[in-house]
Amino acid sequence: MTGADSFLTRPDGVRIAWRRDGAADAPAVLLCSMGTAALAIWDGAAEALSDRYCVLRYDRRGDGDSDAGPPESHTLDTHLADALAVLDAAGRARASVCGMAYGARIATRMALKAPERVERLILFDATGGSPAPEAVRAAGSAEARALRDAAGIATPPVDRRWFARRDPDGARVSARTLAGHPAWTDGLAGIAAPTFLATGEQDPNLAGSRRMAAEIPGAGLHAMPMTGHASLLDRPDLVLRLLQQFLSA
Repeated sequence: MTGADSFLTRPDGVRIAWRRDGAADAPAVLLCSMGTAALAIWDGAAEALSDRYCVLRYDRRGDGDSDAGPPESHTLDTHLADALAVLDAAGRARASVCGMAYGARIATRMALKAPERVERLILFDATGGSPAPEAVRAAGSAEARALRDAAGIATPPVDRRWFARRDPDGARVSARTLAGHPAWTDGLAGIAAPTFLATGEQDPNLAGSRRMAAEIPGAGLHAMPMTGHASLLDRPDLVLRLLQQFLSA
């Protein structure tokens, strides 16, 4: 197990693993993970937040302890429906929704298609456009790490549980899902939830985050120094601090 303590079954038979930390009646926060990451990647954040919030997280189908399901089920609309099912299983009508990278696309989709479920929207490493090439993301992450090393900021080790998965082909399935992403996400001006974005200065998604912040009414944006893509791996302390600040604002 990678951290799940509950399962729900979707109409297509896929079992989705999810977890709740904190009091069930506290303000809810739903955490949507980056691509290929299990819910365990949020362990540190969930521990820090659970004294004030009902923290909900889940394994996207094929990741962690969730069933993979057929490849054709891996669409952004299906991922959105799975995320909403987690809120339903937890008995929560609304939550502050936080998404990172791939998860930010799902969180954004929730704010667009199910706005009544979104109290606040928090997006890390987000872009409304197509994903940057892996080589470009890797180069940015390497530059950010070199800057942290020079500044004496340690990069935390990676826990293997964070990327455990039932579907060994999942990364390819996710890439195929994103290959059909439009050049830009329409309708961002219609997002009504208070929105905050944070993206690394060395993340190629920063330009997309800036455009999203300009299009979403009232959205705030923070450029994280010495941080590449998958900022939770580079600067978990900073990610948590920004998340706490926006939730408590």
